[in-house]
Amino acid sequence: MEGNAVAVTLGNKINFSADSIAVSKGDLKDMVTGVLYHEMAHVWQWFGNQQTPSGLIEGIADFVRLKSGYPDPNWVKPDLNGKMRNGYSNDFFMELLGKTVDQLWADYKAKYGS
Repeated sequence: MEGNAVAVTLGNKINFSADSIAVSKGDLKDMVTGVLYHEMAHVWQWFGNQQTPSGLIEGIADFVRLKSGYPDPNWVKPDLNGKMRNGYSNDFFMELLGKTVDQLWADYKAKYGS
């Protein structure tokens, strides 16, 4: 696999890099589970006939992983005063979007009931 990828999704198949797993530090189960959440997001994503920006595609998959409770331990906590996009670890757009969606849902439930 290219670079330091732990896994890659091709269609509906997720391929793990044995080398990346072998050298990983920390809880292997949590790492693999987090990667599976991220990669499963790709299985279900529509890439807009390959026109969707890769940052958005990866941001959505990272957001799914974050919301699943298995964030990558190497991610840096988002800096809301920093740049909007600075690689995976500082791309906080999806986290802000998630908070907005959560707030809209809470407002809806408060107004109309659950």
